[in-house]
Amino acid sequence: MELNVIAALILNKAGDVLCVRRGEGGYPSTAGKWEFPGGKSEPGETAEQTAVREVREELEMDITPIGLGPVVHHIYPEFAICLRTVLCTTEQDTPTLKEHTDWCWCTPDRLAMLDFATADVTVLLWLRERFFGTRLRTETIGRTCVFLREVDSTNDELLRRAEAGAPEGAIVVAETQRAGRGRLGRTWLDVPGNALLFSLLVRPKLPPETAATVTLVAGIAMALAIREMTRLPIGLKWPNDLLLHDRKVCGILAEAQTSAKGIEGIILGIGVNTGTVPEELAHRAIGLDGQAGRMRLLAVFCRVFEGLYNRWQHGGLAALRTELDTLDCKKGHPITVRQTEVIEGIARGIRDDGALILEGRDGTIRAIHCGEINQWD
Repeated sequence: MELNVIAALILNKAGDVLCVRRGEGGYPSTAGKWEFPGGKSEPGETAEQTAVREVREELEMDITPIGLGPVVHHIYPEFAICLRTVLCTTEQDTPTLKEHTDWCWCTPDRLAMLDFATADVTVLLWLRERFFGTRLRTETIGRTCVFLREVDSTNDELLRRAEAGAPEGAIVVAETQRAGRGRLGRTWLDVPGNALLFSLLVRPKLPPETAATVTLVAGIAMALAIREMTRLPIGLKWPNDLLLHDRKVCGILAEAQTSAKGIEGIILGIGVNTGTVPEELAHRAIGLDGQAGRMRLLAVFCRVFEGLYNRWQHGGLAALRTELDTLDCKKGHPITVRQTEVIEGIARGIRDDGALILEGRDGTIRAIHCGEINQWD
């Protein structure tokens, strides 16, 4: 399937995109989710004139087309796009339309690795959002999704949006984080282009003790998503890590959005090493080495998580018992649990309330509600 799309991009002097128009009409992708605004041509109009007129009407500015830009081609897995810019000017000379002669199209996961001009960043992220939309197969999860170049942390960014009324299922994705963090005050390090970094907002209508187990639901979902895409033996390490060959490939940090009424929502920060990891971390961390494209992995995760999340809201972790037991990579193995003290024993699984079941050396069984399995120290 090939889409012949005329593109009119109007930017202000700061390089921000004021308006993007595509095509003579709405060109759906094979998934029916390609969200080009588009419009209808008036009698006698060319496609270029239609694009310019729509921009003029939306911005209420007098703009004049001055020519056509170059044609560039991009091949997506589902379709191909022939992209051509319409160059414009205005009497006020406030916005200009940028001619993207430096665009070198490639797979969406590699777009951010290209050396784009600053003014192109908004367009790049816009294209990535639209591509992600074509992958999505959910009702709620991921339907509000924002892609950002850099943030302090995706959790902090999504918390601000949650407090402003972001809906359940909202996601913030970042290429890199300036202050990413993990559990127990640790720092999350990432290499731009080599990790899928995002946060997801959920608003479960459940008691706090049950809602707290949503971290395990996210862990199960990501493990299943990676397995689906790569067939790699991903395992779940209580309470919030995913392991591959006994090294960390994914971490999850849950933080609550609270108000005077109590917990309003839970933000799940998730980081997956999709590329390579720094050599100094190779003894404890591992990447997927490009076996899973980031945008596709995110879309698969959203689909899997939505199904699990719906089951969990009706039946708690007990409704996910099969998946939980299958993925629990420490069950039956000797472990050391670090709390205020260090406890040794045999892991016997994860209870329906999210607690780790530990069999001590003397055979006694105890439930561990907080702490972590000491993996590398």
